[in-house]
Amino acid sequence: MNTATLAPAAFDDFGRCLPLGVSAPANARSRRYFRLGTPALDPAAIHARLARHLGAGKDMSTDTFIQRIAALRVRLAADPATAGLLDGPAVPFILPRTPVTEIGTLLEEGYLPAVARSFEEAFPNARFTDHAHQGLGGKLSVQPGSRHEILVDALAHGEVVGLYFPCLTEYSLPAAVERMAGLPEHLLLAGGFDTAAAFIAAPDLLLRTDGYPPLLWLAGLQGEKPGIGYHFEAYGYNLTFNRRPHLDQTAEYWWSGVTVLAPA
Repeated sequence: MNTATLAPAAFDDFGRCLPLGVSAPANARSRRYFRLGTPALDPAAIHARLARHLGAGKDMSTDTFIQRIAALRVRLAADPATAGLLDGPAVPFILPRTPVTEIGTLLEEGYLPAVARSFEEAFPNARFTDHAHQGLGGKLSVQPGSRHEILVDALAHGEVVGLYFPCLTEYSLPAAVERMAGLPEHLLLAGGFDTAAAFIAAPDLLLRTDGYPPLLWLAGLQGEKPGIGYHFEAYGYNLTFNRRPHLDQTAEYWWSGVTVLAPA
């Protein structure tokens, strides 16, 4: 075999998307100091949690949800360009049909309260806190180059099933957007609805008792000012949502996610 013709692997052995061809700040290598824990990803429990807290999947049987996620995994595994995604965490989710007229308001009034309910149900002695006290209405829009508009448009036509992969580890937000151009077209940069749904599905996503977890940016969305972004972050055993300047830089604990949607 002529190995010189093979494309370099896009993902490492832990499912990290390698920052190939990226000029914006991103760590070329990771020492894996910041990591996720071991979230419980039972599809039946996830289906029930999403239905209970987000109103998603109420007209979809648990078996159908499990089958659609399994078929999506098979599709990803069969493609050498995406098989490496499955070496890292993959959170199944469902989003309810919702024509999106204003991203920030829907996130603030619908999805973040659902994150709070799911998290505090799972951890009665902990709290979810939304620190974006100035509100989100009118402040969030799809980040150009993210492909996130595909997910937003799909919500107008029906429930959306997919997998969320927190695989863009130690990237600046511009680097996360830049990296999408080198990935298959059905990989989308995760934004607010899919990232929030991942936390509703797996409220222990950032729970780590033996070290430090990362924060997760909503990289598929742009904020109200350049260099400002929104994110989920653990604070002790609590979970928070907040905004902060990123100034197009990176940090070891700054991660973003990629979403893949199941065929309708």
